Amino acid sequence: MQIFFNFTGNDYFHYMNIKKQPRPETLWISIGLLLVTVPMMLKHYIPIPDFFRGLLAGVGLGMEIVGLIKLKRARKQDAHC
Repeated sequence: MQIFFNFTGNDYFHYMNIKKQPRPETLWISIGLLLVTVPMMLKHYIPIPDFFRGLLAGVGLGMEIVGLIKLKRARKQDAHC
């Protein structure tokens, strides 16, 4: 009976079901979050026009929505397999 498990290299990631590379869906969501939050933080230090801030916020929200839709489709497709 072996009590100690020796997880080395890819065995650990396979056991924990962790992927090394991020999924494209999470990249869409994280980039969208950055596009929404960074201009809000920068407006305290740099004068940013409202048009530019609104444009980045709109593109960021759009990217988040696309990422959520892609994530939902990917999970639905994984559930059928």
